[in-house]
Amino acid sequence: MTFEPTGNALSLQPPVLCESTNTTTVESGDALSLGVLLEELVAGSEQLAMIPLSERIRLVEAVRKNVVRVSREWVDCSTAIKQKEPTDHIRSEEVLSGPVATARYLLLLGRTLQEISTTGRLRLPGRICRGTDGRLLVPVMPVSGLFDRLAFMGFRVRVRMRAGISPSTLAEHTAGRFRRSQSARSPRVTVVLGAGNISSVPILDVCDRIFARSEAVLLKLHPLHRPLKPIFKRLLAPLIDYGCLRIISGDAETGSRVVTHPSVDAIHITGGVETHDAIVWGPPGTESDERRRFDQPLLEKTISAELGNVSPWIIIPGRFTKRQLEYQAENVASSVINNAGCNCVATRVLVTWRGWQHREHFVDRVAEVLKQAEPRDAWYPGATERFADFSGQNPDGDRLRPTMMRDIDPGSDSPFFTREPFTCVLAEVGLKAATPEEFCRRAADFCNNTLWGTLSATLTIPSSLRRGHAARDRLDRWVATLRYGMVGINQWVGLSYILASPPWGGHPDSSRDDVQSGNARVHNTFLLDGVDQVVFDGPLTTFPKPSWFPSHQNPEPLSWALLDLCERPGWKALWRLIRCA
Repeated sequence: MTFEPTGNALSLQPPVLCESTNTTTVESGDALSLGVLLEELVAGSEQLAMIPLSERIRLVEAVRKNVVRVSREWVDCSTAIKQKEPTDHIRSEEVLSGPVATARYLLLLGRTLQEISTTGRLRLPGRICRGTDGRLLVPVMPVSGLFDRLAFMGFRVRVRMRAGISPSTLAEHTAGRFRRSQSARSPRVTVVLGAGNISSVPILDVCDRIFARSEAVLLKLHPLHRPLKPIFKRLLAPLIDYGCLRIISGDAETGSRVVTHPSVDAIHITGGVETHDAIVWGPPGTESDERRRFDQPLLEKTISAELGNVSPWIIIPGRFTKRQLEYQAENVASSVINNAGCNCVATRVLVTWRGWQHREHFVDRVAEVLKQAEPRDAWYPGATERFADFSGQNPDGDRLRPTMMRDIDPGSDSPFFTREPFTCVLAEVGLKAATPEEFCRRAADFCNNTLWGTLSATLTIPSSLRRGHAARDRLDRWVATLRYGMVGINQWVGLSYILASPPWGGHPDSSRDDVQSGNARVHNTFLLDGVDQVVFDGPLTTFPKPSWFPSHQNPEPLSWALLDLCERPGWKALWRLIRCA
C-alpha cells in the first residue's frame, strides 16, 4: 500500500531497507547516494555536538546575511509556484511568510545566543507575572531593538508556562540546553520533511534543529518546493559547508527510504496528521490499527510534528463601533483568503452568538469581503476537490473564489468540524445561549470538544470586557480554558509566525495515539521549555491596516520595507516602513 497525503508526498511500506543504500540514487539531480549523504551527516552531527557557542553564532549570522541576497529570487520562485499571474497582494504574502519570517527569526535567535555567550543568562523583553490560574506568563514580544512598539503598536505576546514552573525555576526552562556541557550532547541526525504551503517552513525547521537543538539535518523538500532547491542551497550554504545539512527532493519512495534509514535518529514533520500517523503506525489498515491499539509504533525513532487544525475565530458579543466591526470583518476574511486558505492557522469556523444584535450584519460583511477578493489559483494538490466537497460549489476551472457557508448546525456531523479543508472556505456557526457569559462557556466547549485540532484559535473581544482588573482576570481565566497552543486576541494568530519569538505549536495535551496538531514547538527564539499556551494580543483596529488585508493599497512595498527593518534595524528603515504603510 502507498499513502500520499497532501502535506508531504510519502510512501510508507514496512521498513525494509534497500539492499545497498550507498548506491541508492535520491533523484536524478543528486550526485551522491542517500547512504553517502547520511554518512556525511553522521560525521557532521558529531562535530555539531561539540560546536562552541561562538561558532554557532557565526553560522546564524552567515545564514542571516544570505536571506536578503536570495530574497528577490526566492519570492519570484515561490510566487510562480502559486499563481500564474500574481498580484501585489500575493507577492506581499510571499515576502512576509518567506524572507521576512526567516530574517526576523535569525536576527532574534542570534541575539539570544549572543546574550547567553556574553552574560550566561537571557533577558526577557518585559516583566514576568502570574495568570489567574497561578501559572507564569512570560513576555516574548515586543522585543527591543526592532522598533516593535512602533511597527506593531499595541501588540504583545505572552507565553503561559506549564504548572509547576516558578520564577525561581524559570531559568532552567529558558535555553537550558545550552547550559549543559558539550559532552552531554549526543550526536543526532534528524530528517525534516518540509511542508509545501509556506516556503520558510522547511528553512525555519532546519534552523531550529541545527541551531537550537544541535541536530544535523537531512531536509527532504516537499515536491512543490523542488524549484526552490537551488535557492535554498545558496541560502543555507554555511550549514551545508559545515557538514550539518544536506537537502534532497524526490518522490514518495524517497521519503520512505529516508525515514526508515538506520542512520536517522529522529524525524520532524510539518504537514498533515495523515503523514504523521502513516510514519508512526504505517499505512491505514488492520496492521496499523493493531500497532496503535498496542502502542507499538512502526519506527523506533523520535518523531516530532507540527500539524494542522480546524481553527476557530470566536466573536465575543458586546458593543463595537462601526469601524471596529468593519475592521474585524476584514480581519476574519483575510485569514481565509491568505495563501488561498492553505495555512494551518487559516480560519475555518467563525463562531458567533445567535443573540448578538450585530451578528447578521457582521457575517454579511465577512461574506462580502470574501466575495470581492480576487480568485486564487488552486495551486495546492487537491485544493479544487476539497473546495467542491466543502462548499458544494463547482469551481471555475482551477480558480477558487473564497467562500463562506453560513449557519452550520453546531450539532451536525459537518466535515467542517472534523477535517481541515486546506482551501479557501469558511463555515459560520451560531450558538444558542441565554447570556453572553453562557455563550463564552459554550463556545469554549464547542471549540475544545467538537472542532478537530489544538493549534490555534482567535478571538474578537469588545473593549468593554477588558476594562478593569476583574474583567481582565475573567478574560484570562476563560482564555486558559481553551485547549489551543496559540490564542490570538483581536488579531489573526498567523502574524505570530512572522514575529518568530512566540513558540509555534499545538497544545501540549496531545499523545502519540491522538497527536492532534502535533507535539512540537518551533521558532521560539527565547528557547523556552515547558510552554502551555501562547497568548497573542492586539488592538481591535490598527492604522494603517495590515498588508495582508485585501483593501491595503501598497502591500508589496510595505513587506519589503519590513524585510529591510529586519535586516538593518534603524530609524531609516523604520521611516521607510512608515512611508510604505
